[in-house]
Amino acid sequence: MTVTEEIKGRLDLVDIVSESVSLRRSGRNYAGFCPFHQNTRTPSFFVFPETQTWRCFGACAEGGDLFSFVMKKEGWEFKEALKNMADRAGVTLEEAEPVNKERQKAHNKQAGLLQAATDYFHQLFLYAPQAEDARQYVARRSLHEETIEHFALGFALDSWDACRSHFNMQGYSDQELLAAGLLTENPDKGTKYDRFRNRLMIPIRDVDGRIVGFGARTLEKDGIPKYLNSPQTDLFDKSHLLYGLDSAKRAIREERQAVIVEGYMDVMQAWQAGFRNVVAQMGTALTEEQLRMLKRYTKQFILALDADAAGAKATLRSLQVARETLDREMEVKFDAHGLVHQEGRLQADIRVITMPAGKDPDNIIQENPEDWPKLVAQAKPVVAYVISVATADLDMSDAKAKTAVAQQVLPLIKDIQDPIERDHYWQLLARTLHIDERALRQIRLPEKPQRTVRREETAVPAKKQAGQPAHLGWATVPKKPRPTTGPIATDMRQADFLHQSVRMPQVILRVNQKLQESGQQQVTDDDFLLAEDRAIMRQMYHLIATSSVVTIDELWDSLEQTLQNRLKFLLTLPQSPETELERISDTLVLSVLDWRLAKVRQLLGEVKHLLHEAKIEGDTEALAIYNQQLRELPLAVLQLNKARDAMSATSRRRAEDALNGRY
Repeated sequence: MTVTEEIKGRLDLVDIVSESVSLRRSGRNYAGFCPFHQNTRTPSFFVFPETQTWRCFGACAEGGDLFSFVMKKEGWEFKEALKNMADRAGVTLEEAEPVNKERQKAHNKQAGLLQAATDYFHQLFLYAPQAEDARQYVARRSLHEETIEHFALGFALDSWDACRSHFNMQGYSDQELLAAGLLTENPDKGTKYDRFRNRLMIPIRDVDGRIVGFGARTLEKDGIPKYLNSPQTDLFDKSHLLYGLDSAKRAIREERQAVIVEGYMDVMQAWQAGFRNVVAQMGTALTEEQLRMLKRYTKQFILALDADAAGAKATLRSLQVARETLDREMEVKFDAHGLVHQEGRLQADIRVITMPAGKDPDNIIQENPEDWPKLVAQAKPVVAYVISVATADLDMSDAKAKTAVAQQVLPLIKDIQDPIERDHYWQLLARTLHIDERALRQIRLPEKPQRTVRREETAVPAKKQAGQPAHLGWATVPKKPRPTTGPIATDMRQADFLHQSVRMPQVILRVNQKLQESGQQQVTDDDFLLAEDRAIMRQMYHLIATSSVVTIDELWDSLEQTLQNRLKFLLTLPQSPETELERISDTLVLSVLDWRLAKVRQLLGEVKHLLHEAKIEGDTEALAIYNQQLRELPLAVLQLNKARDAMSATSRRRAEDALNGRY
């Protein structure tokens, strides 16, 4: 997470804008008169709390994030905005700790490969004839085009070496593909082959949106395993990840609640239905590391278990080892004792949803989406949930059975740190069992057995045993302690653009020329998502305008510390194998067009949603603005696609000429 992202995570754009703009609620968003141009009739300025962005649909036709707003409003440079917002957010601006450059470079290259693999699998899903079964499967799950695009669903060919061959041709070695988890090696034969074959590919992102691995669902009727994840790598550790958190964190903060489900499809269905505060725990126990990640955004966690994972069998064994009790397969789903302990230590509120028999969140949201918020509202605290499960089919005339239940539940109650809450559950258990609370308190618990902790139960990897091979790494570096990664761009394409521009400043002018020839405007700082990247782009233009030759040293000396840290990261990104200015600029023009297309499509989706809300509220002024946008934005998409098709054709011809020696 970059410094600017941390600041934005602590401040609410609605609060900042409200200090100078009178805002009124408009559905889920806020509207007001734009502070950047004269307007008194139609409130064309909107703030979107969910994305923490703003946009003027009037004369300005501008938008951005917290930093772009305060810089434009106050006339600040990036350095001033950073200092003021950091002070306000309570973020200390310090020089980043020295990083291992080789490790950082290796991690960045692996992230680049995984992003490229995501694009590769996604294109196969969309267009490959072999992916028809995958497309049919997704259609049966009722996932919309917008959802498929948002989660970048992909398809792996039914081949032992298609992925390997593709990326070998891109310049990646087998060792790099192994380290990224895209290849598997047979230790006996020494052969290497594609890890994912004939599977629906689900990219897994970290909290900052960086692709770190994949979940892959079989498309065969009896395929085993049903889901195959990436192996543990330098970037992928499922005990440190929550699927969908990158998309859900804003909604979690706003709703002050995170709903944790078991499956990738559960998250996608929830997102599609508008329930954006849902994440998945990826088949592992809910670790303290995952809870700490969520606690940045909320203190209330709702655990939605499949009904068969929390059935009557939970009463048959001690809930002191509920991990084994509630485990349907070999993977861990629910650890009551661990959750209660973590709940107290983290000062969190953890609750459990009782799912209807035979249903999971995916089914419920598809069939009756209005039932989902009702289920969430009925979630029970962990101990209350366990008491209800343990006593569900209990024969109240069987004294020994009641004693057995008490011995199962009491360890959970005794692990509660808050004395009032602990006393509440003493009373609840006594009432539920129809016994005197004093008798309950006299029960002696058996000695705790020595537990063997499995790897899935902890966020800390077990120590390497003698003779046990270490997992493959991208670079030959010590794997412990696990390093923290440096700042990662929200969009690797934009980071790559800046990297190439810094290395070869003349490429900016060539890219702009090609964009203008395609009827598109030149690259501006507003094109970039990160505030740091916008500031570096502005400075690049300033240096180009004042000097005939721009060097990296000049750029470095002109930047303040936060931007130097960002530039340091950009310079560690892998260098393009291309050396010709024309070929590099072709690639970068396509990148610009791609991210602009994504931006316009996202805006189009937002406007459609706003139009729907405005119709419900009868807001005629807003309706006029949105209808105008719905006329203009599709034209922008059409023009961008036309420019992209023309640029792709030109790039292909140039590549063919180069291969034939004519270029």
